[in-house]
Amino acid sequence: MKEKRKVKRYVKPTTFTQRKLMIETYQKTHNISFSCRKAKISINTFRRWYTRYLEQGMEGIRKPKKHIRKNLGKVPEKYACRIIELKKKNPKWGRRTIASVINQENNNNVISPGGVQKVLERVGLWNKMK
Repeated sequence: MKEKRKVKRYVKPTTFTQRKLMIETYQKTHNISFSCRKAKISINTFRRWYTRYLEQGMEGIRKPKKHIRKNLGKVPEKYACRIIELKKKNPKWGRRTIASVINQENNNNVISPGGVQKVLERVGLWNKMK
C-alpha cells in the first residue's frame, strides 16, 4: 500500500478586505466558523486578527505586522578574530572545539559551531572533508 504524504501548501497572507469581511460577518452572526469560511481563512487566523481588532480597531487590521529582519549570521568582529587565532594556533581543532572554547571564555553561548565554520570558510581556513 502506498502511503499518502501530506503536502505543505503555501497559503497567501490575508488581505485587508478578507479581514474586514471576516470581522463584519462575525459581528452580524457571532459565528466564528461561518465567518472564517466566508472570508476563506482559518480559525487561528481569525483569533489573531480579531484580538488585534479589539485592541486597535480597524487600524489594527489594516496592515499586517512587519517582521524585523535581524542581522542573523553575522559574527561580531572580536569573536571572528578569536576564531581565526584559535584555528591558526591549533589547526587540528574543529568547529565544535573552537565554539566550546569561545563559549567557555565568555561564560555564555555566544557562537555556534556553524557560526565558527562560516567564519573559517570566509577566510579560507576550512577544509571540507568528504
